[in-house]
Amino acid sequence: MRLLEDVHYIAGDGRNWPALKGSTINGASIPKAFWCTVGGPYEGAYREASVFHDIACDEKKARWQDVHRMFYTGMRCSGVSESKSKVMYTAVYRFGPRWPEPGTARSSARMAAFLPARQPTEAEAHAVEEWVERRNPSLEEIERTTAIPGAPGP
Repeated sequence: MRLLEDVHYIAGDGRNWPALKGSTINGASIPKAFWCTVGGPYEGAYREASVFHDIACDEKKARWQDVHRMFYTGMRCSGVSESKSKVMYTAVYRFGPRWPEPGTARSSARMAAFLPARQPTEAEAHAVEEWVERRNPSLEEIERTTAIPGAPGP
């Protein structure tokens, strides 16, 4: 998908997340195993947030943690339920792209340490969804959690 005009998401903290005309979106920042539980990146209420997330992941101008948190707040602003937003936040936080702090050296060895180790399975996606629905974790708990029952750690 290619953007035909500039759009901006202004987060609650005032940060501007631009998506500029001509940018390409492919949905790759959202692990495909989660498409079966929440839908693809081009459909539903989280579509707009996925546009900003894809572009920010491609540009790597912000910390990966901030980009993933923006995805969560963008989904909530678009009317996505808290539960579904937390499932998607867990998906990108655990299995989505990571990169070194902007402005630091980006050697190939250093970059490899930040890439997701693997794509999650559909069973792991379902385990994440069940964990979020059963526990209703805070965003900070999602960020701290390394083991979700039924879903091996990243």
